[in-house]
Amino acid sequence: MIRLKNGEGMIWPEGKRIALLLTFDFDAELLRYSVIGQENTGFSDISRGKYGPDEGLKRCLAMLERQQLKTTFFVPGKIAELYPEQVQQIAHAGHELAYHGYAHDNRVGIPLEEEQANMAQSEKLLERISAHKVVGYRGPLDVMQPCSLELLQKRGYLYGSTLKDCDWPYIHEQCKKETPIVELPTEPSFDDFSFFYFSYADGATITCSYPSQYVYELWKDNFDELASENDKVMVLKLHPQLIGRSGRIRMLERFLAYARVIGAWVASCAEVARYVLKFYQKGGAAHAMAR
Repeated sequence: MIRLKNGEGMIWPEGKRIALLLTFDFDAELLRYSVIGQENTGFSDISRGKYGPDEGLKRCLAMLERQQLKTTFFVPGKIAELYPEQVQQIAHAGHELAYHGYAHDNRVGIPLEEEQANMAQSEKLLERISAHKVVGYRGPLDVMQPCSLELLQKRGYLYGSTLKDCDWPYIHEQCKKETPIVELPTEPSFDDFSFFYFSYADGATITCSYPSQYVYELWKDNFDELASENDKVMVLKLHPQLIGRSGRIRMLERFLAYARVIGAWVASCAEVARYVLKFYQKGGAAHAMAR
């Protein structure tokens, strides 16, 4: 497998101009523990995280149902233990459950044996709920461990969605041919955390919320440019405790409607990754670049 050095090789299905992925990190209060540290987080701050399972998730799932869209939720194993009913709601609605650490641990350099145990425990919890094998990975707080790629191959994963090195999906070049891993890159400006995270507990992180219209225009401008290139992917990283606040989910739904009119293929991470893998394995990229 050879990773392309540019994005000119991808042709999306049915003439679509871009792949758009609405992905959700369902990490609730664990996100705040990772950012601030459990010892520095008061009850009021933690309640902002709990808003996701208590309120925000309902709005997200209702919007996805209205739009008849099946997508991907990255869920830490511990969240499946803390909020089993909510995770069941996600799975019963037909959405993919993917691995997002066990306790949303963003330490760098977690030993291979420890991370392998985290994966095994989380996979067991998520697969028991969804009855589907976990095939997707996103590092907690964007931290990908040195051993992650090795473990993804060993455990039969299909894709990861953590890195930020380009605007197109690719197969990791260091993977063996028998165990390819697709990367679906993310981008901080496509992450609702960058605009809606709020905390009094840490002055180094975001302590204000941007207007929803500002975020809409920013995402729309980026989407328009990427769609004009006809071969890119745009991965939105969303959190029910952030995007699920009143007013924001309507903005997201409005953006989704616009993107579909322009020609976006909106799908789950697993669906897009399988398409990418098949496309590259059939030599579609080389053919397209030779046109």
